[in-house]
Parts: sequence; structure tokens; C-alpha cells
Amino acid sequence: MFHSPIEPGRRVSEGHPHYGLFSRHTAVLFVRNAVSSSTCFAIDMALIWVMVSRLGIDKFVAVTVGFLIANSLNYVLARVWVFRESDRGIFTGYVYFLTNALIGLAVILAGFALLTGVFGAHYLLARVMVSLVAGTLVFVLNATLNFHEV
Repeated sequence: MFHSPIEPGRRVSEGHPHYGLFSRHTAVLFVRNAVSSSTCFAIDMALIWVMVSRLGIDKFVAVTVGFLIANSLNYVLARVWVFRESDRGIFTGYVYFLTNALIGLAVILAGFALLTGVFGAHYLLARVMVSLVAGTLVFVLNATLNFHEV
């Protein structure tokens, strides 16, 4: 189990050069985030598929709804497993998390429109491709600005 050498009441990033963006600590957080995000992404993709293929919902609406549902679950996992040393309050953390998720959603929708509209990619393949970029961006935003662990 990973234990922080940080004194109580101190932010992780204060005075500890090994807690930077390219540190072992960040790598551990990134792997945990990848596991929880991948689980939520699988749920997201299943929701998108059901909404588009079975319910006939517009693919952009389905991508948005699936993303918001999956990201709410992802916040719970982030609080209890990924960024568990955060001093950010639950509600405030969720607001920041959702704000960062909306930035990610903007990246996803722009990339999704480009890949499906301009390049004719299948909607599920397009969603997977843009998620790699958006997921990394949102991880960095949450690790640095929201949970203050990097």
C-alpha cells in the first residue's frame, strides 16, 4: 500500500519534488485512474450502444448522456481509490470533477464530430479514439487542479 510522507494538513505537491507530474506517485495515480476510468468507459460505451442501436437516440445525445453517467460513477471511484489523499471536500471536488469532465466532453464531442463527420469513422471507434486524448487531459486536470495530488 502506498503511504504518503506528507505531514497532515499539507498539500501533496508542496515541497516534495518527487510528487511532480512525472513522478512515481503520479504514475501510481495514473494506473489507478486508468483502471477506474476503463471500467467507467466500458459502462459508457455500453450505454451509448444501447441508446443508439436499441433506442434510436441521436449519437451525440447518447455520447453526452453516457459520458455524464459514467463520469459520476468515475468520481466515486476517484474519491475512494485514485485520489484518496485529497483534502478537497466531497461536493466541491465533484463540482471540479464535473467541470473537468465537461472540458473532456468538449474535446470528445469535437473529436467525435471530426472522426464521424469528416472521416466517416464508426461512432464506437471514434469514441474510443477521442477518449485517449480526453482521458489523459482530464486526469492531469483532476490530479493538479482538483485533488491537488500532483
